[in-house]
Amino acid sequence: MNAPAKPLTRAESQALSAPFVIEDQEVVRKIARLADERGTPMHEIVQLAVDDYLRRHELRGKASEKLQKIWDEHPMPLPTGLKADKRFYDSLNDEL
Repeated sequence: MNAPAKPLTRAESQALSAPFVIEDQEVVRKIARLADERGTPMHEIVQLAVDDYLRRHELRGKASEKLQKIWDEHPMPLPTGLKADKRFYDSLNDEL
């Protein structure tokens, strides 16, 4: 038995109610150029790009969770309000 379909979000409903139009001519040219080079329909180029973006976005979310855990365990010190002395730090590396 199939699971019930997940309800559409507001944005999905709005997007599916009208055709998707890209009004930026430069973006359309880039999609067309890729489609010509690869011999792939333009809608597949867009689909591949969106799939790739979603995959990278999901990976970034997982990395952020790991970083957030590290930051929670090892917080940065509070700012002192003091200004850094560039000449002092340059002198440490003999950069004067």
